[in-house]
Amino acid sequence: MKKLLPLLALWASACAPMINDITTTPDDPPSFRRAALLPENRGREMTYPNSNISRQRRAYPDLKPLARAEAPESAYEAALAAARRMPRWNVIAADAAARVIEAVATTGLMRFKDDVVIEVRPNGTGSAVHMRSKSRAGKGDLGANAKRIRAFFEELGR
Repeated sequence: MKKLLPLLALWASACAPMINDITTTPDDPPSFRRAALLPENRGREMTYPNSNISRQRRAYPDLKPLARAEAPESAYEAALAAARRMPRWNVIAADAAARVIEAVATTGLMRFKDDVVIEVRPNGTGSAVHMRSKSRAGKGDLGANAKRIRAFFEELGR
């Protein structure tokens, strides 16, 4: 297995861009509030880099906010319940008034910690769920953050 890991990483890196901060909304990404204050993140840049926008759009054109028919308050409650069901996620902040959820996701194999923020925003007569997932380690994520966003949206749709 140890010999296989470098080959898998090489293959995955060829398929994913060298970015480790992915969002559904590159032009107006959700902002980390609580995660930015964690001791582990002290001194780390927590704003979404403008240099990611075009690379992310090319690599992950499917990642967009998830439109929901219900009011933002109801969509927020559904998003919070889904976040609490996500495996290896620890919800660290839930602000119902701002409709913002923050979590720390731990990867399965290597046990890396990644920061997640979810914002539920009004969208016409319904709402839209915006999300961002940022790795704490490395310059590339081998597609893990995009996969995490898709998995969360799938869970939210259940």
